[in-house]
Amino acid sequence: MVDLRRASKAMLSLRSFLGSNARRAIRTSSRSIGASNLRTIASQAKQLARAKMAMRGAVAGGVVLGAAYAAHCAGGVEFINSADTIVLDAIEGLVRANPGLCRLDGYPGVKVILRSDWNSPENAHKVAIISGGGAGHEPAHAGFVGEGMLTAAVSGDIFASPSTYAVLAAIKAVAYPGGEAQKQAKGSPGVLLVVKNYTGDRVNFTIALEQARAEGIPVEMVVVGDDCALGRSKGVTGRRGIAGTCFVHKIAGAAAEAGLSLKEVTAEARNAASSVASVGVSASVCHIPGRKESTRIKKGHMEMGLGIHGEPGAAAITGKKVKHLVDDMLNIITDTDEDRSYMNLKYGDKVALLVNNLGSTIPMEISIATSDTIKKLESMGVIVERVVTGPLMTSMDMAGFSVSLLKLPSDSFACKKMLMRLDAGTNAPGWPRGGGDMRSRISHIVECPKEEKKEFHRPAQLTSTGKKADAIIHAISAALTEAEDALTAWDLKVGDGDCGVTFRRGALSLLYDISGYPLNNVPDTLEAITQTIAKSTGGTSGVMYRIFLLSLCSTMRTQEQANVPIDSTGAIAESFSRAVNAVSTSGGATAGDRTMLDALIPAAMSLEKSAEAGVPLMQALEAAVVAAEVGAEATKDMDARAGRSNYVPKEVLRSNPDPGAKAAAIWMRAAYDKIKDM
Repeated sequence: MVDLRRASKAMLSLRSFLGSNARRAIRTSSRSIGASNLRTIASQAKQLARAKMAMRGAVAGGVVLGAAYAAHCAGGVEFINSADTIVLDAIEGLVRANPGLCRLDGYPGVKVILRSDWNSPENAHKVAIISGGGAGHEPAHAGFVGEGMLTAAVSGDIFASPSTYAVLAAIKAVAYPGGEAQKQAKGSPGVLLVVKNYTGDRVNFTIALEQARAEGIPVEMVVVGDDCALGRSKGVTGRRGIAGTCFVHKIAGAAAEAGLSLKEVTAEARNAASSVASVGVSASVCHIPGRKESTRIKKGHMEMGLGIHGEPGAAAITGKKVKHLVDDMLNIITDTDEDRSYMNLKYGDKVALLVNNLGSTIPMEISIATSDTIKKLESMGVIVERVVTGPLMTSMDMAGFSVSLLKLPSDSFACKKMLMRLDAGTNAPGWPRGGGDMRSRISHIVECPKEEKKEFHRPAQLTSTGKKADAIIHAISAALTEAEDALTAWDLKVGDGDCGVTFRRGALSLLYDISGYPLNNVPDTLEAITQTIAKSTGGTSGVMYRIFLLSLCSTMRTQEQANVPIDSTGAIAESFSRAVNAVSTSGGATAGDRTMLDALIPAAMSLEKSAEAGVPLMQALEAAVVAAEVGAEATKDMDARAGRSNYVPKEVLRSNPDPGAKAAAIWMRAAYDKIKDM
């Protein structure tokens, strides 16, 4: 026999807690609430009273903590307009950004997000899936609204359950996708409520469910309690609903999209809810705008098994490496203690894994946690069939993550069906893309292509071309070595002072490696020089000269294949200009930026002009060298827009040329002078 007086007291508490709009719903629904639901309400009245006091404190906090909130914002850490409108503003942004979503016109009391395509004849036979709860868990729950997942999401304020009135409004909005005719015929395919196991959520969704049933709408509810942090002996409240609920959203949504009946969809959702287990860890407590920031978790410490509303964890621990945290988390999930025993995993069992970002954990950390979790499960002989990662059920800006396992059925057909639901498509904006069958690939590691490093050898006999190349390389090396002090002096004033030693090191390396250069072939010799530069010349200069020389040899090889003499004025102008353009494109600098290009670009332009005019080669080369020298000297009057000189005061730059440009002019002069003398 139900104690009606006790239930009535619970109802009075609810009336005070939910507000005037919800009271009307309660008055109506009290005639149709069953005995089991009354027992639930009565047994949870005390928790509701505590929630009521917490809500009062939150409301008061929004007023008296205004100064504290302003000070917090002054630190530049929150991108919001107002603590009072943060949830409404966030919902508005989500809906405006996603054409597949819309919202009910009921602000601020009704915060319901719906599929914008739901009310259409083609959906008339489909069950609607609704979930929700307090805000602050984004993308849950509104981000999971979309084809193949939720039909609607009901949001409360931050960490506060939505009202019964809002839940009921959501149910009515999606119950008759076929329109008025379907409503008149009372032909609703039904609505499934997926609710996380928190007192406020359970009670408000339950009352809305009963009210909807009283109005002829078939409604079922599945409560998800996947948190393994606390044992069963902690009380009647049961396990909290956390990130594992996302698996239930996905499976129920896919089943509904496939056209299953309310009974069938509910059965699949309930089966998923009973097969999921989760635990979380965090190094910080979440911060709620407008409220004082908690310092409960000290630096270097963490909490294992904390809730998604900032509730204290089941255990305070010192910081650990992720692989050790993951070991502890999986041990909690698979604990065989009688008070727990939430998930028994044995060798050969199959699971789907969800690694959830609790808010401010960076993607790299989530990837590391995911990798370590998969490796640990595989070491246990557990087969990981699917993996979902990312921010799914967050806790504002909490610096932590949670691990959820969905144990797949041992029956082959049932397992395939559950995997099919997980793999089914969805356009919900908050559900991660990618994923898929973990075993569809042979390995997650493929062989790295072998580096095809060419072997070069000096020919036994040098041709005239080879002798010229040998002489030019020696001349360039000598000139750059001799210029070390000047280059260093310029660079000490406008850079970091290493230009001289960098070019000297490269010049000496040329002499060391020249015994292995294929000097009779110019393109091959240029490529061999790039290998020398790669191992001897660091910094930006080394990279840019490798690009320059590789482009030169590539163009020359193309010219050779087309039977174009590579030592004509036109061919040299083409190859040199392309190489200079490659340097400019890759580095982003151009003429006038006070770089090596202020010598190279004038030289390239001079060569092009000479080629157009039919100027003989040696005359064209001399003009190009002079243009490079003039360009390098002109850098004294340039403002730096690239490189380290960009940070040097203009008055210092005015008295010093750019060392990179001067180095280019120096090696060009050395090369020309040697060719002229031969």
